[in-house]
Amino acid sequence: MDIKLRVEIVSMILLLVAFPVISIGADGGIAAVWWIGFVAFVVGGLLPIVTRYMNHSKDAPRDVGMEFDDRPS
Repeated sequence: MDIKLRVEIVSMILLLVAFPVISIGADGGIAAVWWIGFVAFVVGGLLPIVTRYMNHSKDAPRDVGMEFDDRPS
């Protein structure tokens, strides 16, 4: 698994966790929990943008085309 995929998985997890944490912080009136959720939301939203500008020169090329398609017909 390359680094880009790992970073995007972390981003997805942060976004999935952020919404309930923000909700719990807002409903309970706990500002610190709300801020933790908001920071998780912002970081989770920015990580895919950062991966766009990462160095991808070491990524292994993947074979593309109908002859390499593994899906069942």
